[in-house]
Amino acid sequence: MSLRGHLGIDLGTSAVKVLVLDDEGRVLGRAGRGYATRAPRPGWAEQSPQAWWRATCEACREALAASGAAIASVGLSGQLNGFVLLDADDEPLADAVLWLDIRAEAETRRLAGAADFPALTGNALSAICVLPKLEWMRTQRPELLARAARIALVKDYILLRLTGILATDPSDAHSTALTETGGLNWSETLCALAQIDPARLPPIRAADEVAGHLTAGAAEAAGLAPGTPVATGAGDVAALAVGCGVVAPGTTAITLGTAGHVVAEAPAADLPAGGGLWQIPHGVPARTLWLGLIMSGGLSHAWMRSILGAAAPISFEAMEALAADVPAGADGVTFLPFLEGAATPYNRPDMRGSFFGLSSSHNTGHLVRAVLEGVACNARECLDALAAAGAGTREVRLAEGGAQSPLWCQIIADMLGRPVDLIDERDTSARGAALLGYAAAETVPIAELAAKTLPIARQYEPHAVEMQAHEESFARYQAWCRRALPG
Repeated sequence: MSLRGHLGIDLGTSAVKVLVLDDEGRVLGRAGRGYATRAPRPGWAEQSPQAWWRATCEACREALAASGAAIASVGLSGQLNGFVLLDADDEPLADAVLWLDIRAEAETRRLAGAADFPALTGNALSAICVLPKLEWMRTQRPELLARAARIALVKDYILLRLTGILATDPSDAHSTALTETGGLNWSETLCALAQIDPARLPPIRAADEVAGHLTAGAAEAAGLAPGTPVATGAGDVAALAVGCGVVAPGTTAITLGTAGHVVAEAPAADLPAGGGLWQIPHGVPARTLWLGLIMSGGLSHAWMRSILGAAAPISFEAMEALAADVPAGADGVTFLPFLEGAATPYNRPDMRGSFFGLSSSHNTGHLVRAVLEGVACNARECLDALAAAGAGTREVRLAEGGAQSPLWCQIIADMLGRPVDLIDERDTSARGAALLGYAAAETVPIAELAAKTLPIARQYEPHAVEMQAHEESFARYQAWCRRALPG
């Protein structure tokens, strides 16, 4: 009897990651492939949908070969707030516009004055959302938008290539700002703002529902079996919540990918205005996630590593050793991790990263330590904002790339002053996608499946001496943040 596997595909901002899990949630194989982002003009960000598909097929074949499993299900995840315009034959009319594309800032301001978005959607309108980008298309590229028979979101384009069916889930749909609270139906009111016919948008289906089955052509391209069921899947944040086991009130996850997320399950509510918190539908049907965002989480570490390695490459372990030689509080050096602007709690895209408190007595170890502590401070701000808004934060979990650093995990536990559990998985959105496919194919409750297969590697307990040092460094960090706010 062959080993059964469940394949998850996460189409991220810089790469696709593919994971194969067994029935117990153990990883059997994984692979990844990168693709380029184009910036034709400042503030623009585009990718080739065809490059997504090629990368996905290559990664699927590699992960499948490593797993030795027969794939019983496929699930999907992907970057939120990107879209592809499709012609009548479902061929892309142009490159995809990504979430980090901010060309529609003027349209965002205009639309925000035309409707009460917090009341309608639970969130303030942002330039990263699909709605203002479609309004930009309507006014700046009307001929292109007019040729679009359908509009696909990022992961949904891969669903279309795999199954021939276009559909989306509530988390992806709601993030566009084209659905009202709950994300179950396209809003005629919101679609009308950009003169978008809701019929051009994909049907909205549950994340843990079978959306279609692999076509013969797609199966051959990806190395899979024709007829394999494919779940609708969820946007990357909703999928990572599933992958981190954030499936009950009181559970929270902090992820340290390129961007960092702090997610908690909580009921839909009126969140505080201007606090940089968002809410989207969960990958678990009929549930809601609250979200805080660290714009430059793992990115801050990668940036520091690139600077230190300019003359000769420096390893992750060597950076960790440099930081470990510096005491908690980095001897007064403070880093503000806003290399790409500040999200939670400041909601200021114009805020920028900075080092403060430097003197000639400080060295590279102080800089690295300050970067780790600065990101931990922003994670604490996100957690505090969620708690103040009413989200339970009884259990805190850590995951993704930066969480592979024992020192960083310990710094976060000390900064928060509470135990944190390390999840033994660096690709939590791909894991969540695989679990959604598993749940869809086997009609198993996704919350139950996510909870029982959660891989906890270890727990980090806060240290009393370092906790006190970090209370002082957190106060210093917040004081510098107040000074650094533009205007």
